[in-house]
Amino acid sequence: MPDVAKLRRMVAFLREEIPAEDVSKNPVVNHPHNTARMVPERLPAARIKELSQLQPEKAVVATLAEWAGIAGAIALCTYFWHPILYVLAVMFIGARQHALLILGHDASHFRTLKTRWQNDLFANIFMMWPTFASVEGFRKFHGTHHQYTNLPDDGNRHIWYTHDAAGELAPDWQFPKTRLGLALVLLRRAAFLTGLFWIVRGLVGSTLIPSPGWMRAARFSFYAVTIAALTYFSLWSAFLLYWIVPFCTWHLAAQYMRLICEHSAVESDEEEYSITRSTIPTWLERIFILPCNVGYHLEHHWYPSVPFYRLPELHQALMERQGFREHAVIRHSVLTSLSECVRRQSSPGTQLAQESAR
Repeated sequence: MPDVAKLRRMVAFLREEIPAEDVSKNPVVNHPHNTARMVPERLPAARIKELSQLQPEKAVVATLAEWAGIAGAIALCTYFWHPILYVLAVMFIGARQHALLILGHDASHFRTLKTRWQNDLFANIFMMWPTFASVEGFRKFHGTHHQYTNLPDDGNRHIWYTHDAAGELAPDWQFPKTRLGLALVLLRRAAFLTGLFWIVRGLVGSTLIPSPGWMRAARFSFYAVTIAALTYFSLWSAFLLYWIVPFCTWHLAAQYMRLICEHSAVESDEEEYSITRSTIPTWLERIFILPCNVGYHLEHHWYPSVPFYRLPELHQALMERQGFREHAVIRHSVLTSLSECVRRQSSPGTQLAQESAR
């Protein structure tokens, strides 16, 4: 039997209005997703305001580039069909779906277009609705994740189920793990069922989250037109092969690898630096796992007003600060970050030496 009381609480939470106030006690630049925690490295307000200036054409071009990549992969795989090429296409398209959601994440911070309704509509049509989400829905959870990172009101506890009812880390989110344990978590999440759950959750949850009536009508029209087009042109099998399969496999694997890199087993001698890890990916990891500068995560948490295309500049500005250089957890590949989430097993010789020293 389902937990009716828990279900009612979740529905009530989804229907609440999305908080819009700045909870920071002394913000450098006002933003509704500023953290309630302390920011140790406070850059000059003029510098942050300059980095926060929107250049909408960059966001639009980045979005179109992801869709061009998806179209190219589908065309290439269809024309030169081969099972190995299909596997590569699934990985590439799943990575592009992940990139679209990362771009939608920027829109949830109001960082895509300058006018809010245009920002949200553009993000929904080209980033979020195709990936079974909504910018309003993501903002609902992600705003509180920024405001209360690693605290009881952190939105990640709702959307990623990182903690149990007692506030303890759920088994999947307890790190470090063995290499096998980490691999099993990623394989289980990439084994289709989690992806199907995400699709249903996104489609149903988005109907409950407050949004303007015209946006609800636009959302209904988007899915109605999509269904009609897939039916009229007999594209349902292609939709399954080139959209659902990538979404439920590699896209989910990339999502979980990213989140593990960001918030698991982060160790720093200063508490406010241990809220998250920044991972600067290799070029191959940038294509398949960490697109759109999303790896600059500590920087983003401290200054959510800075759009994704200015995060490398923000990183360089912070690297000029001694405190950031000494205490920030910055790694230069996804593999390095994931390795810090793996339990180190002592060799028999090391174990013997440890026993002798006692």
